Amino acid sequence: MEEKKTLTMDFVKGLMEPSYTLVWVDYRDNLDDNLDIIQKCLDRGNCDSLWEKTDDWYGETEWEAVRTIIEKLKEECIVFRDFEESEVEDFFDCHEDEIRNEIYSRDDSNVMKGLLKNTGDIPVRVEMLSNYDCINSNWLESQEGYRYKESYFGDMIDALNLNPARVKRMLVEKGYTVYGRFPDKKYRDGKEQVSYEQFYQELINSCCGANLLTYIGKVSLQELYDAGFSLKEVIIPKGNCCGIFSSMYGGGSLLEMELRKDVRLKLEVRDCHGFRFRLDNERSEYECSIKHVYGVCDFFFGERIGLVAS
Repeated sequence: MEEKKTLTMDFVKGLMEPSYTLVWVDYRDNLDDNLDIIQKCLDRGNCDSLWEKTDDWYGETEWEAVRTIIEKLKEECIVFRDFEESEVEDFFDCHEDEIRNEIYSRDDSNVMKGLLKNTGDIPVRVEMLSNYDCINSNWLESQEGYRYKESYFGDMIDALNLNPARVKRMLVEKGYTVYGRFPDKKYRDGKEQVSYEQFYQELINSCCGANLLTYIGKVSLQELYDAGFSLKEVIIPKGNCCGIFSSMYGGGSLLEMELRKDVRLKLEVRDCHGFRFRLDNERSEYECSIKHVYGVCDFFFGERIGLVAS
C-alpha cells in the first residue's frame, strides 16, 4: 500500500520558481511630478520618505502578485500532485505568512531603480542666506545708496569674490550713490566668479523685494539617491548662471551672471549665514519657483552640478 503524501514547507518551496518579478515599472513611471517627496528627503537627509511613498504606490500590486502565485501553487498541489483540496487549503491557511515571506524573499523587482532611471534631471537653486536678511529691488536699495559693510549686498560681493572697491567705482560711474568703506581687495582681481558688468545688470534689473543670491543648475536624482539625500557641498560648473531671486514673492532679476569658473559651495548655515539647496519645484505649495515665475524650460538651468555627500 502506497504511503500517503503529506504537505510540507520544503515541498511547497520546491514548487516555487527560483525568483519572481512581483512589480514591473513602466517606462512612463517616474518621479518628475513628485518633487515634494524628493525635497522632503533632502530636508530630512535620508531616503525614508521616498521608500515609504513607493511602498504606498506598489504595495498593493506586490500583494496581488503574491496572491496569484499562491493560487498557482495551490493548483499545482491539487491538480498535478494529487493532494486533496481541503488539505491544501488548510495547509496554505496555516502557513500563509511563511509562504508569503518566502515568495517575497525571491522577488527580483527593483522599483526604485526603474523610477530613478525614468526621472529626468531636476532643476535646482542654491540660495545664499545672510545675517542681513536679503537684498531688495534696485529702486529701494538705491534710495539711500548701496553700502558694503553690514549688508546683504556686501555679502553678495564677498560670495562672488568681487573686489568691493571696483564695485563702488562702477556704481559711482553709473550715477548711483554709495556710502561707507569699500575696501580694495586686489587679491580678488582676476578671480571673480562673474563679470562686474553682469553684476551691475543684475542689480539694476531687480524689481522685487526679499531677493537672495541664487545659483542655478540641474541634478541627477540617481546621484541624490546614491548620496542618501545628505549633501555636504555642491559644485556649480563654469558656464552656469547665478542671479538674484525671491522664492517668497516670485520675482527677481535676469539670473544671467555667467560663472567664469567652477564654484564650490558648502551647504551649511551658521548664524543665519550660508547656502541652502532647494529643488526648483513649480508645483510647490509653499514657495515660488524660477520655472513658474519666468516660464523657462529646463535648458535655462544649465548643466548638472556636482554633489559631495555628507
